[in-house]
Amino acid sequence: MDNDEQQTDQHRYYRAEVYLKEGGQNYDVMGWNQEQLINDILDQYEKHLHFLHLVR
Repeated sequence: MDNDEQQTDQHRYYRAEVYLKEGGQNYDVMGWNQEQLINDILDQYEKHLHFLHLVR
């Protein structure tokens, strides 16, 4: 990876917004790294699947 690519990676940020029928989840993920965001998204998805299983 050259210097330009490293600088680009240092300035990259991630943003996730969760919206449901009832509105947003409203919790802050500012400052989370990519791995933390991915893990949170997967956790939230698993919770959603569990909820769907319960209501069926």
